[in-house]
Amino acid sequence: MITIGTGCYDGVRTRVLSVDGDGPPIVLLHGYADSADTWRAVLGQLEAAGRSAVAVDLPGFGWAERRRRGPMLPQFDTFVDALLDDRGPAVLVGNSLGAATAVRAAARNPAAVQAVLALNDPLNARHLPARLARGRRLPPQVWHTAAMLPIPATVLRWATAKAVRHMLYGPGALADPAVVARWRRTVGGPAALATLGRYAFQYAHETADGHRDLQITCPAVVAHGARDRIIPVDASRTLHQQIAGSALVVLPRSGHCPQLDDPHEVVRLILGLP
Repeated sequence: MITIGTGCYDGVRTRVLSVDGDGPPIVLLHGYADSADTWRAVLGQLEAAGRSAVAVDLPGFGWAERRRRGPMLPQFDTFVDALLDDRGPAVLVGNSLGAATAVRAAARNPAAVQAVLALNDPLNARHLPARLARGRRLPPQVWHTAAMLPIPATVLRWATAKAVRHMLYGPGALADPAVVARWRRTVGGPAALATLGRYAFQYAHETADGHRDLQITCPAVVAHGARDRIIPVDASRTLHQQIAGSALVVLPRSGHCPQLDDPHEVVRLILGLP
């Protein structure tokens, strides 16, 4: 059974989903605008396999407290460092932003990270959307205007559901209604959507250099959904080349969130880590 609790890491109060088991704890980090709930299927299968695991809401997402003003990247870094101080040594698993955060943490904390699995890491993406997002900062007026757009709630809910099914899942995969409902609540209205867009662009600017000078000594697996419509597989191929001794796995039917459309394969990769 998944236990819902709370924790405080680097001064940020957050929600913690956990399952009991043996072995080093498996720490699961979600992607941008997502939450710990994205790992529920994985947590259930890890519990069935007898493994201890936790998933947390990262700062500013899910039920976690808001991020502080200023750069986002160091806030995610110090949050996970504090989490490792509490839970480590651990196996780190992340998706998208969570994958990038896990990889960075593994480089900083070699004694606290036993292995890392990065799913659909975005930092090395160099396709047109990534270049446009990193190209120049949009003025605040753009986001203020976007927040005031008169988009009917019914239209926004419909568009959100379509986007979740198309962007997060691989083709043919059935979207979990609970996941769709959660994203509808996250988007909420034009103001929430504009805020998500503004901080997504900020994160893109802060990570424009990708994973530069990366040094990871623990076992590492880099995995990517072949049907990802957000981040191309080449981003993970580059990451694999940057991490000496890492393994690269391309998941042929998965989209941007393999933990949603193929949790069984994600668990298999986790359990295969040393």
